[in-house]
Amino acid sequence: MNPHAALLLIRPHRASAAITGLQIFASGVTALLAFAVAMLAFAFWNAATDEIGYRVLAFGLVALLVVPLITLGTGTARLAARSRDDRLATLRLLGVGAGRVRRLAVAEVTVIAGLGVLIGTALSALLPFALALLPVHGESLRASELWPPWWLAAAIPPALVLIAALSAMLGLRRVVLSPLGVRTRQDAPRMSRFRVVIALVVLGAAVLVTQLMSPGWGVIVLLGALTAVVLAVMAVLGVAGPFVLASVSRRMGARTSDPARLVAVRGIQDDPRAAWRSVSALALATFILIPAGSLLGCLDTISRSASRQVMTRDQLLMFADARTMLLALVGVSFLVVACQVAITQTAAILENRELHVALDRIGMPRSEIDRMRRLRVMTCANIAVIGSAVAAVAVTFFIVAVAVIVAPLFGLAILLVLLLGLLLIRAGVSVTRPVLERVLEAPERGE
Repeated sequence: MNPHAALLLIRPHRASAAITGLQIFASGVTALLAFAVAMLAFAFWNAATDEIGYRVLAFGLVALLVVPLITLGTGTARLAARSRDDRLATLRLLGVGAGRVRRLAVAEVTVIAGLGVLIGTALSALLPFALALLPVHGESLRASELWPPWWLAAAIPPALVLIAALSAMLGLRRVVLSPLGVRTRQDAPRMSRFRVVIALVVLGAAVLVTQLMSPGWGVIVLLGALTAVVLAVMAVLGVAGPFVLASVSRRMGARTSDPARLVAVRGIQDDPRAAWRSVSALALATFILIPAGSLLGCLDTISRSASRQVMTRDQLLMFADARTMLLALVGVSFLVVACQVAITQTAAILENRELHVALDRIGMPRSEIDRMRRLRVMTCANIAVIGSAVAAVAVTFFIVAVAVIVAPLFGLAILLVLLLGLLLIRAGVSVTRPVLERVLEAPERGE
């Protein structure tokens, strides 16, 4: 095949320019947040105190945020690769082998992600001056104290680019099968009930471990067990989430007569995995926020009571720094949610261009088409928040119950933050409406 023709097909076109720009932006944000997490964890680890809780905070910050950051990176690369299905199909129809098409697509996504990571890495040079405003152990940090070791700073960018490349490869693994396979997308996922069985087993084991924990295990063992529980439940959310979405949407579709809602729930059933990925960051943020906020509520009550006298100065300072870490967790998680919503909604409009144009042609009001998109996303978001909240309460029931009694204001704050997250999802859908308008105004144009 003529190399010039191949370049014309794989280069970004008008319709995919939005995806390309969002991928560069999201990759840059991912790199920037990764460096911010590394710097803040480094500051906690090297705090001028013998209190081991600071190292626990550093380890917990990295462990809890690595999953949302990887989710954003993988989701961006996968959606960017899938948004190029039409051009990949054209390459296959022109006789290019499946392996070569896959390599071209992965190379394109990797280069674009590398550009975003490069921009984010360059901007990370300003982070120490911004993070220096945060106090750690009662003292303001110096910018020179926040620079991570050279080997860590050198390892972050290649790791992020590698994640993007692997995610693009996985995103195309079940798509580039044949020319017609790409164009008709003959890869509709099937949900197995075995997912629920796995989820219940893992969730039950997590509850059992948290109930059996005791100070006699030692700090290191407790930290390892708690980390394993959190990561296991996070993984379970990704396994069971698509099945729950498919089941709930199927029941909603059977009971509704609203055309917009019916199309929305059928869209969820078509690809529940993709529907879950669009709100997975919010699910993770919910799972992190509820137990962390409840624990901080209990600690705040203790630090304000007579028990304060039996606590050391280092412990009191550590509680204040734990609040800082929670704010960082929530802030980063919601920023990831905002980026993920913008990416997934723009990609969904471009991927479902034929559906939106067909609905417009048969006379469905554009306001209803937009409401259909909003219903689809908000249905997934509500299920994700409720399901993650149930899992979080089940795993940390004792802490949550105590916090509700002794620190009800923290519980109210958690609810307000979750509502803010749902409003952020809704705003993300509204922001992408101009993309929908452009698609509907020029339905005859292809990619």
